[in-house]
Amino acid sequence: MPFIVYDLETSGLDPVWNVPLQAALIHTDDELRPLSELSLRCRLPAHIVPSPGALLTTGIRPDQLDQAPMSSLELLGQIGRALRAWTPATILGHNVLRYDEEVLRHNFLTHLLPPYATQATGLKRADTLVMLRAAILIEPGAITVPVDGNGKRSLKLGAVCRANGVALAEDEAHDALFDARATLALFRLLRERAPRSVELMLANAHKSGPIRLLSSGDLFCLGGQSALVPAVSVMASPGNATSWAALDLSIDPASYLDGSAEDVAGLLTRSGPRPVRMVKTNAQPIVLAWEDAQHALPADRLDDAVYNDRARQVRRHPTFQRHLTEALKNRFADREPSPYPEATLYSGGFLSDADMRICARWHELPWDQRGGLVKHLGDVRLQAFANRQMFLEAPECLAPEAWRKGRDWLRERLTTETDVPWLTLPKAIREVAELRSSLDPQDADRHAHLDAIERWLRERSDRQQMAA
Repeated sequence: MPFIVYDLETSGLDPVWNVPLQAALIHTDDELRPLSELSLRCRLPAHIVPSPGALLTTGIRPDQLDQAPMSSLELLGQIGRALRAWTPATILGHNVLRYDEEVLRHNFLTHLLPPYATQATGLKRADTLVMLRAAILIEPGAITVPVDGNGKRSLKLGAVCRANGVALAEDEAHDALFDARATLALFRLLRERAPRSVELMLANAHKSGPIRLLSSGDLFCLGGQSALVPAVSVMASPGNATSWAALDLSIDPASYLDGSAEDVAGLLTRSGPRPVRMVKTNAQPIVLAWEDAQHALPADRLDDAVYNDRARQVRRHPTFQRHLTEALKNRFADREPSPYPEATLYSGGFLSDADMRICARWHELPWDQRGGLVKHLGDVRLQAFANRQMFLEAPECLAPEAWRKGRDWLRERLTTETDVPWLTLPKAIREVAELRSSLDPQDADRHAHLDAIERWLRERSDRQQMAA
């Protein structure tokens, strides 16, 4: 199957409140020969305040935020079109399942695009960071693992590439196109040096692979950050068939099987060794058949007969599975719903097919005709996002009252001193001061970059105050 290798550089770290500023996608054949390459940059939307730390890391200058050739809406639309044009494929990146994909999902939602476009029919999803961890566990020595200045293992893209002879200089890292090319080169290296690990993990690039293994009831090996453990699945989470509860069989179940319902619920959140592990089957989990990975279990592993006996104890226990079912049902019951529509991707329900058809039509129409479609959207989140995009992209098409409402919203969004989850101009200016105190006084380039960021932030703040 062909591959789509991609990378994003964003305005900040929180996927809910930030946007991609750069995107790069490389389409390859199944032998990893590039077929097409797409490199995109966009302007910063008016309601987003970029993290000064993120700008320092990526090297993006403030003037680039205003002068990029396309809008955020246009950049995301091009990504969506590329995914559709290059299907079928396996989508691939480094640490994308935990970060870049979350950025895409939340931004697709707020820009009236299908949030789960990377999971459309014909697409699989893989991550070189996950495959690298699997290779370290089951084919140790195949890949050189670098250590940082504190003597800790580092699996960052640049560090791993440089340790294994893949070209990615320090000044190239955090540029989307350079990072995408380096990810492709790292994946080639993994396929060459750790072919069995890659083969096994690509089988988990679609949820059907892990679900098949978990549904069997057999012992399997479950991988985490740094070790494999013997495990057995218990059940899929009620209401979420892609999330499965599994037990770490290196922990004797006699220590928790007879616990109360409250005790069992506590197993999901307690610190230290956790007997109950949640497996996200749609996030390329390191779940490996017993015969494929038992050789890599820790040296103090027990006999297989012990693990099988512990699995039988769990299955035969009269109350444990009932208590676990209740715990999983109530796992997120105490979470307060967010008052902000951007933060409701997972709590606000799936978008209807009818609304998605209206959104698709919305993107096709000229700006002066899009407003008429908003009232036909059934999801109030989409109505809010459509009105926002109208104000940000085509304010001249709004009625005077709608324009004034948008102006007031933007000013409050950028300048509020109340405690909000997004970055405001006052908070960003304070962040600049904190960063400056931590910089090497001799690093003139970074100090100059930070000075430019502060000037840009203060100028933007002054414009908002003058418009008040």
